[in-house]
Amino acid sequence: MTVDVTSNPVTSHPQRGLSLFLTIPADGEPARTYNQSLEVIRLAEELGYETAWAAEAHFTLIGLPSALTFLAAASQTTTTIRLGTAVVPLTFDNPIRLAETAALVDALSGERLEFGVGKGNGGGFSTVAFEAFNLSEDDRESLYAHALDDLRRALAGTIAAGDKEVKLYPPPAGLLPRLWQATGNPRTAAEIGRAGDRLLLHRLVPSGDAGQVQAGLINDYLDAHAGERSPRIGISRVLLPAASKRDAIALLDSELRRNPGQYVTPGGPPATAEEFLTRSNVKYGNPDDIIEQLLQDAAFTRSTDYLFSVPLPQSSPQFRDGLRLIAQEIFPRLPAHDRAPTA
Repeated sequence: MTVDVTSNPVTSHPQRGLSLFLTIPADGEPARTYNQSLEVIRLAEELGYETAWAAEAHFTLIGLPSALTFLAAASQTTTTIRLGTAVVPLTFDNPIRLAETAALVDALSGERLEFGVGKGNGGGFSTVAFEAFNLSEDDRESLYAHALDDLRRALAGTIAAGDKEVKLYPPPAGLLPRLWQATGNPRTAAEIGRAGDRLLLHRLVPSGDAGQVQAGLINDYLDAHAGERSPRIGISRVLLPAASKRDAIALLDSELRRNPGQYVTPGGPPATAEEFLTRSNVKYGNPDDIIEQLLQDAAFTRSTDYLFSVPLPQSSPQFRDGLRLIAQEIFPRLPAHDRAPTA
């Protein structure tokens, strides 16, 4: 069932804290899919989303191996929406080359880039990528730490080149303060806080309730936070708005039967729509249902930036209706965003 939101006005200014999280599928028609995704970002800008984040991955169901390249294209068809990488797995890139590319995208976008980085998802998600890049996944932590150090030095503007120093071009301007790190590890969360960087949290955790587990990560981050920059916490959550919970289940069931390959969960292919919704931590139903579920999420209510996604094909009218409902009916009724996470 499609929810009619055509009578609602388009928002003309960004709503602080409202973000779109795009997971672009590897569906066999990359040019068409990328162009659809660029159209979605333009729609999100019209609806008042402050930031559009793009997921990057290698050799998986996610069909975006270079989020920065994609966001460079998005920067040329948008004017106000901020553009984020969620996230670039540092292990698979030369960090100095990556810093150059990020600085270029930031310049092209008018300093709209939000630079999210991470280790690559664990639990076997990134195993093939480590193998393809001839790296040991056992070295995941140390590889990330070394790459992050090199990236940070490069973004600070000066790089050692033998017996001399060189600077990035274009200059990275204020990109270093816009560095976000993703983690599910308490020790890393504290390190992110000590560095004064921003924290990104995924929609899923390996075990337990995502809200409760991530509330602990937020504690670790805030307890260790230092520096002049205010803490920022971005949290990813999947929403499926519809007229009712029953309609949301029916809508997803139709898509699950049409394209089961795009609905793989950590526990394997789901047998039913309800199983997918549970395994994937999806909040669903009408706006009242979804708001109630979000307000019961211990980590969500303590975050400053909400990265929302809709688990439907981007080409479907229901996907776009979902984006409108989130921007116009759900987000305005959530706690106000003053960019100060709650302790």
